[in-house]
Amino acid sequence: MMTFYFRKTILLVFLILVSYSLQSCWVSRCKRPQITGYIYDFESNKPINNCKVGETFSNTKGYFVLNEKRYHQFTLWGFEAPMLMVNEKIEKEDYEQKSIEFMNPHGGGLKKGAQHNVDTIYLKKIVIKN
Repeated sequence: MMTFYFRKTILLVFLILVSYSLQSCWVSRCKRPQITGYIYDFESNKPINNCKVGETFSNTKGYFVLNEKRYHQFTLWGFEAPMLMVNEKIEKEDYEQKSIEFMNPHGGGLKKGAQHNVDTIYLKKIVIKN
């Protein structure tokens, strides 16, 4: 009878250890850090309001915030974080299109709350020739 309870206890401890170790393999990866910056007109040096940056828009001061995006991945010990490549379009009617592009070879391993400041981006107006 004593060995029955001993085996049950060993099995329970084993299951707890396995479930804990598998839970630690579920990691949060960075798909895009929070990106902040300003959009300005190249010629007038004034902020551009309502300029589309990724899935958000700039405010009256030209300021925009792209929220951080994360995903979860099951991984085993010893695997490196994937490369992080960001490419977000900047679009405004009557202006040339630009994009925010950067790469970090180990960026997917960035901790929650990662930020990237692109400072000021200048857009040129499209000149229509007659």
